[in-house]
Amino acid sequence: MEKHVIYRDRQELQAADLNNTQTWADEADRHLVTDAITPERQFVGLTVSTRSATEIDVAPGRLYDGPSGKVYAIESTQTHSVFAMLPLQDQKWLAVSAFGQEDETDIQPRDFLIDLQTREVEPQAVAMQRRRVATIHIAQGLESPTPERPEPPTGYMLLAHVRLSPTGIQEVVLATSRKLPNLYAVDQRLRAAEGWITSAEPRIAHIMTDIAGVSREVAQRATLDQAIQLALDMARVKERLEIPDDYKFYGADHFLDDRESDTAFAGYSARAYEGIRPPIVAYDTAALALLNPLDPAARVASTQLLLPAYEEVCRLRMETRAGEITINQYQYQTTQMVQRTVSRERVRYGETLTHCTNSAFWRSGTYDPVSGILRRDNETWVVDPADRQAALGHASVRVTRMWIDTYQETYWEAVTQTHTVQGSILAQTVLMAQTGWITSLELFFTSVDASGGLTLLLTDAPQGQPDMARVISRTVLNAAALTGGWCRIALAEPVLVESGRRYAIVLVSGAAHRVGFTRGTEYTQGLLMYAQDGQFFTEQADRDLMLRLNFARFANPRTIIQMQPLQLAGGIADIDLLYDGVTPAGCQLIWEYQTGGLWRPIIDGPEPQFGGAAILPLRAVFVGTQDLMPAVRLGSAGSQVRVARTGTGFVHISTPRTLGQASSDIRVRLLLEDFNPSAPANHTVACQLIIGGNTVNPASQRDEIVDGRSRWREFRFTPAATTSYRIRIEGTGVTAQHPWHVAERYDLAL
Repeated sequence: MEKHVIYRDRQELQAADLNNTQTWADEADRHLVTDAITPERQFVGLTVSTRSATEIDVAPGRLYDGPSGKVYAIESTQTHSVFAMLPLQDQKWLAVSAFGQEDETDIQPRDFLIDLQTREVEPQAVAMQRRRVATIHIAQGLESPTPERPEPPTGYMLLAHVRLSPTGIQEVVLATSRKLPNLYAVDQRLRAAEGWITSAEPRIAHIMTDIAGVSREVAQRATLDQAIQLALDMARVKERLEIPDDYKFYGADHFLDDRESDTAFAGYSARAYEGIRPPIVAYDTAALALLNPLDPAARVASTQLLLPAYEEVCRLRMETRAGEITINQYQYQTTQMVQRTVSRERVRYGETLTHCTNSAFWRSGTYDPVSGILRRDNETWVVDPADRQAALGHASVRVTRMWIDTYQETYWEAVTQTHTVQGSILAQTVLMAQTGWITSLELFFTSVDASGGLTLLLTDAPQGQPDMARVISRTVLNAAALTGGWCRIALAEPVLVESGRRYAIVLVSGAAHRVGFTRGTEYTQGLLMYAQDGQFFTEQADRDLMLRLNFARFANPRTIIQMQPLQLAGGIADIDLLYDGVTPAGCQLIWEYQTGGLWRPIIDGPEPQFGGAAILPLRAVFVGTQDLMPAVRLGSAGSQVRVARTGTGFVHISTPRTLGQASSDIRVRLLLEDFNPSAPANHTVACQLIIGGNTVNPASQRDEIVDGRSRWREFRFTPAATTSYRIRIEGTGVTAQHPWHVAERYDLAL
């Protein structure tokens, strides 16, 4: 106890003295509960169980009220009837909770002195005991086929949820997370955990190294798509080897871009869009935006990066101070850095998006999928991968009615920013053991120099040292933003780091800021380094920067966020979502639209149900874990959403074909996919040659059925000898119910 009553011989004893004895002891007990046991409301015992179909029992136990330190008790089992609460037809939940109150009991007669002279007394019946009693409260939820669990009133301690049906009690779900843990049980668990750590720690430390190696090996292996592309390329080579020896010209077009389409020719009305498809007759372009900017389920950074709501948790701590380093004790230098940006995803979903086998040609090396697919309108890139190496990072999915394209590298170099930083450079490398979103970090400053600020960089460290051409986050702080001791530095936007990869935390400053360091590199598996003349050198092999890495811990493993609706006068047929974003392994980002009062997912399988709607409500469903979620960048700088409606036919005209010598035998082969002449839409395709401004019809044609959805149609022309021609292809009957397209075209002059 903090206070005691002092009793002495032959000293008057008053009632206040005796009351203080127990009052002060009670205060000490309450301090012990609040300071050492629990600052929250928890309970021991008070187990809720079923007694009969309409009765529950609450076992004896104690309610610990952490904020006040008081302990309330139930000394014997209590039975409560729920008969009057049974639902009439469906089901409902009850919330059984407890709250504390003080009662005065044990009424006894006691004599009270009323006259000091005569010593006359008067009897009175008074309470001789004050008890702290836990009282049971039962809250009812709403009756429903899928009832929601009610919450207890504010200040009440939830003990259990009870599910009722018209016949009685069906289920009791105990609130075990609110039980006060027993110290002996905690000690046993700790002993078991320490034993596991002793045996597992050496293996885990080695696993971190293995993960880094496996990650590199997997990244270098060919994907199934690449193997399929090799087979397709080989098939094309074999087909070309069968060309007659006396051919004068050979040409082919896979319609991935407009390089062999004469879009300016009179009458041209088509799209080279992984095959020949009808043109867009109406469209509207907008940016992704929240329907409610104050949506509590969303967390939007200043850079418009959207993540589900989260709180920060610290996953890496290096806190034991062993010394300090002055940042500007090293060489002052000017350094160019290249900051990467979040890569992109593209989701296309529509009534006329049939799968074209030509999409595999994006990986052939002839085409650049990044600039061809993930490039936004009128956008200028700093780096244009002319050598087509971008194909190595491109992943695509093509199914009927849905196309998905992603770039496998989280932060890419297609869109970059170049900055110049000046000052001394100190860096700490870290091998990440877990994938997650870093939201902030904390550095320990033993002293801060008011004469200068600090630039914090987070970079890749693929060779064990910072790569200034692969910066993924940059934060500039002035001197006023730095404080002595632990200083929290929030990143401009959360940064996704991947397990098995090395990163570097780089500090650049010309001021005499002093930062603390620790001994040993056991936890970071990295090094503390400094830069000089553009090269990085190890400060000491047994030093690590004092730091804390804070990661996002998401409120829910599944979060729904409403977006601004999509609109197009006359009705929507196709949706094209292109946005900066990343979906880590094990996570999903599902877009949903609403028609007919139902939310329908944009996934492989169900056909679009737009129904000619001019307005489509849109929402994003983030699915992951509490440690990892997808992210999307909002606004016009980070996203582009195009809704469109296409025509029912097309006219495609090729660029001129120039022959080395005149030919009067020209053949054109078209690969038609999903083409069905007997379909209700009456699919038709016609091919003509344009020679000298005149059209020439084929002399004959024949079909070669490939499979259930594809056929080759060959047109043979016998014009007057010519050295130049164009190819005109016209198709009709391309409807939402029966779409089709021309996948490939080969032409041969003999």
